[in-house]
Formats: sequence, structure tokens, C-alpha cells
Amino acid sequence: MGLRPTAGAYHTDEKKLAEVYARISQETFDEVVKENMEDLGMEPEEALNDAIEQFETQRVNLSNIVKRIPGASPEDDPAAVVGLRALKEALEAAADEGEEEELELAYAGGKMKLHFIKVEAENGIALAEAAVKMRVACQKDKSELALIVTDGAVDALISSALAVLNVPAALTPVLETLAVILGDAEAREQLGVRGIAALSAMLRRHPEDLGVTRAGFLACRAAMLVHEQHRQQFCASAKLLKIILPALKKWPNEPAAFLAACGALRTTTLSDDARSRTSKGLEHAKAAVELKVLPLLLNAAKDPQYSETPAHLAELLATLSRLACTDQICAALGDLDSLPLAIKALANHMTDVGVAKQACFFLASISGNDHCKVQITAGHGHVAIIQAMLLHPNHAAMQTDAVSALGNMCLRVPENCEAIAEAGGLVPIVTAFTQHVGHPRMMSKAPLAVRNLVSRNPELMAPLLELGVEAPLREVLAAHEDGYVHNLAKAALRELHCSVNLKEEFQGTLETAKTLEMGDPDGENHWDKFLETPVAQAAIRAEMEEAGVSPDAYLDAL
Repeated sequence: MGLRPTAGAYHTDEKKLAEVYARISQETFDEVVKENMEDLGMEPEEALNDAIEQFETQRVNLSNIVKRIPGASPEDDPAAVVGLRALKEALEAAADEGEEEELELAYAGGKMKLHFIKVEAENGIALAEAAVKMRVACQKDKSELALIVTDGAVDALISSALAVLNVPAALTPVLETLAVILGDAEAREQLGVRGIAALSAMLRRHPEDLGVTRAGFLACRAAMLVHEQHRQQFCASAKLLKIILPALKKWPNEPAAFLAACGALRTTTLSDDARSRTSKGLEHAKAAVELKVLPLLLNAAKDPQYSETPAHLAELLATLSRLACTDQICAALGDLDSLPLAIKALANHMTDVGVAKQACFFLASISGNDHCKVQITAGHGHVAIIQAMLLHPNHAAMQTDAVSALGNMCLRVPENCEAIAEAGGLVPIVTAFTQHVGHPRMMSKAPLAVRNLVSRNPELMAPLLELGVEAPLREVLAAHEDGYVHNLAKAALRELHCSVNLKEEFQGTLETAKTLEMGDPDGENHWDKFLETPVAQAAIRAEMEEAGVSPDAYLDAL
């Protein structure tokens, strides 16, 4: 639900770096296995293992290959492959019996026409059942995703969803399966403009249907994750934000649909695609606030069905945190009494690490406003943050958000620094920094917090140094030779009056220093131009007269 995956095949996912590899088709793999059996006389199992070893030795990625013996029964294939095959067969049958339909919709400031085969409710059952088989198989074993993604699963699901566009009962399971499939990065690349337009059309067609609304927003969220181009197309061309707002108004009493809409809204504000040089997540957040979604989210957070369920409350706080992106929006949230709500949520669900993290994240985001940071301290929010840090010392993300919140509260407010120190906040800050110094965000947030603590409160230098804050600062300084994080660590050490070398040492090369005295040997020669100037000519004449040489003497002889 929302942005947080449920426990299962996706629960233990780890971030993987991009890698270049080769791939082959299923036909190529089957031919190699067949050659091993026919030409080399291998047994079927031996031929299969030899083909696998051969391709893996050549660094070929076999994740999209069904490792089977040629001629084996199709029913023995993985469940996801069987489900996709059934889905395509149902689509082919619908093409023979159904009628072609045209759907015209507004898209990107113009009109787009989608052509598809329409099926009746009775025929849509086969499409829904095949889609469910695919979803269940992929949720049980994520490795089966690659088997169907490269075989046209995304396009087949989009075509199936359009075919049952007027049958909400069959459309819901198809969209749920599409949401799972789009969790794969390669699948997102196959969605295309047609898929984005189709998803937006389905959400507009069935705003009153709970299942379609929830599944549609989950699919939109999955399509926009780590994909800036899709994010901009959904917001600018498909006008997704204007679809989300009515859904938030329609389903406040249905957490499933409401949180799915929150997840889609939150994803529009992300900036997580390293391939894109720029991100419009900030503009999307501003546009959402202008549509007045803040009161809807805050009212939901006050509702017992959300506030008493930690997972629901964490999702709402995470969405609010992403929207608190400017000083004006933070001030508006403060006027809407969001600070007491967040502090109360943290106090009531402090033992839940999800709520604690998102509450600290929200307080860190909103504390960029000077008035809000004073209100947080007045409401004893800093005490709640410190207690949460003591309860969850091993959760790096939660500790980072807590350190960030305390650091932001200290900026330009010496009274907050004193309050945090009196509440015993120095020890958790230094402990979190030391324990999680390898966490990328901690490397920037902790030095900034230390600097803000001591810049206007020099009496806190000695306690922080006694707690050993210098060692992790030196470690961050050594880990980053230059750049933003390096400068943050150096600034924190300087504020602590520690030894910091601010001058660049001699590197052992002269480089271009010699040109200051002798000039560039390959540069343009201006001496001839200088000799033609009146000053140079007068100097030449004076020097020649002193030597008794008359430059015009030959003219007198004539």
C-alpha cells in the first residue's frame, strides 16, 4: 500500500548498481541445448547445464531465459510465463470475437486516439484470471519478472486493460498486475506514451470505483519511480495531479484508495533519477499545494482510522514531508497546526520505527522555516526526537532524519541549541554520527548539525569534543577529497576550533607559474607592433642621434 512494499519477494530487495551485459533470445538458448544433445551426444540434463555454463562464462545474462530442455511441456514453464501465455491467447481470442473501439482523450494539450479491441464482461474473465496468475507468481518469485518483461508483458497488460475498460471488476486485477510488473526497471522503459495515456484514461473513466482507483494509482506510482521522464509526462501531459485531488476528496474513509493516491502524489515530487540532469519534483510539489491538498492530508492524519494505524500514519507523514519544500509552504503547514500533529504522532508511536522516521523527516523538512523551528521546541518536539533516537539506535535512516531535524532547529536560534543540550541531545547526535558515519546522508547532515550547534553557542564546543565528535568529522573529511560534503566537515571542524588546513599545499609542479616572468613562449608576438608606435619611433631616433647616425642621411645626398 502506498510507497511501502509489503513483506514478500520485494521485502529484502537491495539496491544494485547499473551493469552492462549481453543477452540472448530463448530461441538461441534452445538451439545450443539441442546442438549439445544431437551433435555431442549429451544427455538432456547435461546438455542444459553445459549451455548454461557456456553462456555464463561469456558473461551473458540469462535472467530472461527459461532454462528448460527443448520439447518440454509448456505447462512445466514458470507460472508467470504460463500466465503471460494465457493472457496473450485470451487477447488473440478477443481480437477474433470483439469489436475495435476508439478512445479519444485529452493529452499534452491536444487530443490522442487509442485503438483497442473491446471485450464483454464474460470474455474479460479470462484476461483477469491470467493477470492474477502472473501477479501471484511474480510476488512469490521476483526472478520470474525478467522472464515475462522481455516477452511483452507490459504491452499485453495495457492492451488487456483497454479491452476491459468498461468492466471494472476485470480491470482491477489487470491494473494490480501491471503495478507489480512496473516495479521492474526494464518494464518501466516499455510503458511508453500509450501506457501513460491509457492509465490516466482508466482513472478518469472510473473515479467512483474503489478497486480501479487504488490499482490505477499504484500502477502510476510504480511507473514514475526512478523515471523522471515518466514523472513529467504524467504531470504535464496526463494531468495526474488533477486526477489525484478528486480521489483524495472522494475516498477519505477508504485508506486503501486514499493512501494509493498519496503514494502517487508523493512519487511526483521525487528526484531519484540519476539519468536526468534536472528534476521537476519541486514544481510538482508546489502545484499540488496550490491545488489545496494539504488540508485533505492533515484532516486524514487526524482521523483515528489513520492516526491509530502506524503504517497509514507513516505514509501520510512521508507525503507531507515531500510537499514541505519551500519556506512559504512550511509556514502554511505551521498555520494549519501540523506541528502539534507530527509531535503527537511521534510521541504516540515512538516505538514504531516507520512512524518515528517519517515524523523526524517531516520535522526536518518543516524546520527550515524559522517560526516553525521555534514552535517545535516550544512543543517539546526536540525531546520526542531525542527519545526516538535512543529507542532506535541501529536504524541509520531514522537517525539521519533525526540529526537533520535537530540540526535545522539549531540554525540561527541559540535558544534551541541550549534546549537540545539541556535535553541530553548531544550524546545521541554524536553517537548516531559515529555509528552511522558511512551512511551517505549522515555524512552531510551530521557535520551541518554540529556546526549549527556551536556557531552561536561556543560553550557547547567542549562537550562535543569530549564526546569524540572530531573523529567522525575527520573520517568524513578524509572520505571526500573535495566537494560539498568535504566543505561541510571542514566548516564544522573550524567552528570547533580544531586544526584545519585551509590552504592548498604545493603539489610539486610549476605548471604555468613561469609565464608570469618570462611570458608564454607560444603566445602572439607584439614587438613589431610596438616598434611602429610614435613613442617607439621617437626613442629610436634619439638613440641613433646619440650614436651619430642619421637615418635620413642618404636622402640629403640625393
